[in-house]
Amino acid sequence: MSKIVPSQLSWTEEGLGLGQLAARWAYSPPVWAVFGFLLGRSAVFGEVWPFGLAYAAAWRADRGYRSVLPVLGVALGLTAALGVFESLPYYTALALIWLFTREEGRGRGSWPLCAALAVKAVVHFLLRPMPIVFIVAITECAFAVFSLGLLRSLVERCLERQLAHGEVFVFFAALTLLLALDWSWGGFSLRLFLVAWLLVVGARLGGLGVTSILGLSLGLILLLLGESTALVLLIVTASLLVGFLNKFSWGSYTALFLAWMFTVPGPVDEGTLQWLLVLMAAVWLARKVPRDRLDVLARLVPGTEPFRQQDRGYDEHLKRVLDQKIDGYLTVFEELQQTLPDRERPLFQKQLQDLAELLKAMKNSFGPEAQFTRELEERLLEQFAGADLAYITALRCLDGYEIYGARRSPCASRSFCREVADYCSGTVTSQRYTVVGTSCAAGICGFQIAPCPAYRVEIGKATVASSGISGDSQVSFEISFGKVVIVLSDGMGVGLKAHTESSVTLRLLERMIKAGYDLAAAVSFINRLLMLRNQEEMFVTIDLVVVDLFTGQLEFVKVGAAPSFIKRGREVEVIDNHALPVGMLDQVEVELDRRTLKEGELLIMATDGVLEAQRHIARKEEWMCWQLRGLDAGEADPASLAEMILADCIAQADGRVADDMMVVVARLVPAQWEVEAYRRVQSSGL
Repeated sequence: MSKIVPSQLSWTEEGLGLGQLAARWAYSPPVWAVFGFLLGRSAVFGEVWPFGLAYAAAWRADRGYRSVLPVLGVALGLTAALGVFESLPYYTALALIWLFTREEGRGRGSWPLCAALAVKAVVHFLLRPMPIVFIVAITECAFAVFSLGLLRSLVERCLERQLAHGEVFVFFAALTLLLALDWSWGGFSLRLFLVAWLLVVGARLGGLGVTSILGLSLGLILLLLGESTALVLLIVTASLLVGFLNKFSWGSYTALFLAWMFTVPGPVDEGTLQWLLVLMAAVWLARKVPRDRLDVLARLVPGTEPFRQQDRGYDEHLKRVLDQKIDGYLTVFEELQQTLPDRERPLFQKQLQDLAELLKAMKNSFGPEAQFTRELEERLLEQFAGADLAYITALRCLDGYEIYGARRSPCASRSFCREVADYCSGTVTSQRYTVVGTSCAAGICGFQIAPCPAYRVEIGKATVASSGISGDSQVSFEISFGKVVIVLSDGMGVGLKAHTESSVTLRLLERMIKAGYDLAAAVSFINRLLMLRNQEEMFVTIDLVVVDLFTGQLEFVKVGAAPSFIKRGREVEVIDNHALPVGMLDQVEVELDRRTLKEGELLIMATDGVLEAQRHIARKEEWMCWQLRGLDAGEADPASLAEMILADCIAQADGRVADDMMVVVARLVPAQWEVEAYRRVQSSGL
């Protein structure tokens, strides 16, 4: 299984990077405790204190003792704002939150918080027996539940280092300062500065669509915090103007200046001029935020262009996965249409039953393979934040991840996709990635990256027919970037009929495996199909092996097939199975056998005609092992080796070919990047 390697702090020649030190310090427990202190002393209407309790609940949910300092910070903040006696009911609520809050489901996290606030209301009433206590408790509960979802998602994204966690941390810090601190020096207001800064950043993120919502939300927060209606009107007006004029380089300055002119009551005095200076300073600082950081953050904000492009990337590749799956099943149906004969009605029910099982397999196969891996996607978006990416999508596959992406404009060096592949090779353990496809057109530079296996397999075969057309068939095909399937089938008897049965079996087996069927299910289905087709006693063998090009592991499925052999220098290993051929019984037992093939070793597969060349020998496997031990592989290619083995067997039979004969030889060789994952060597016939 692939595993994402967490990023580590790295040392440079000058020591630990300043940015890395800042990131480590920002996420340290004392900083989260300071946030708890600030939110603990943040009040709505000057009488309601919901934010600290919501923050404590967000931390306590499934975080164990990591939440000690943040919860203590909330308690200290409440104490600083209310005093010890007035804070006693809140201490009770915090204690209950600490004892009972556990995140067993997303929708259940608010119930412990509500219960804690209900108990807090009772304690508060005992200390201050006034009905207003319960009104305050209901208001606190409403604000705390609303705040809990936002705070929990912000804290989780920062602690788990998800996409744009640094930008989200800055937003969280700004929001906390906005709620907690009503500092001003003369006419210079910290709240006004933070709100204006957030508006301009929001305009750069998504224009009017973002600022219109952000402005109304910030205006409502300012009203709840007790700010003047003039300030709220200024913020709402500024949000509309800054969103509308965002596309111009001078737009943000002009928008806030116009909002100041239209909403600040005259005459102009020192205080109103200080407001204007605060607004201009906020614009200046907001425009210093790097564009690539905003693009990363924009991918989280609905309504922005990066968010829409990322969604389109998901939709496009989900459609591609489903289309490929459906195409695979369609080929199965096409093959069934060609192979199912017209039968009398008693058998029609059986045919419908088999088709129903096929539909069930289709239903079960959708979904598990269409798993998008957000963790890797977010790492890539974070790593290549300045690359003008339109989208990037990671899709789990049999060997790791398939990664699709596109830039909005072609890269100058024509090597950006290779940089992404190199980064993936160092991020996903035990995997090397390479570029397997590009599509640069219409101004968009698209690419596909997939695991690059350590080996490729060379395959060669040699065959001879006893009467014109061989009843032995062979096919090899890929089922992923790192897995190759080799299949032999021997139709019982000789001639055209045997060839037809073995060819049909291989075609249908290939389509079903490519469509995603389990090996055992595919063989079982083909067995039932042959039972329907058989008007005469015609049976086939299946000799199948799946080669893992990453590890060299072989997975054998043998149904009525002759033994296979692995030649390891002078040693020869036998892989045998005693199952009956396909189409003989209603049920067929499929047993998997796993072996390992190392670099340079040979896998030899043969039909029974090869071993039956020595009919007078009882232990034919031992005779074949003796033949293979004397085989000098040298530098010969697999096709030449297959010819040598087949020629030796015919020579041992004094030149007689009593049955169709086929030998397939496969060998693992080190993969060369930029080449195909495997190569079929031209078959030869004798």
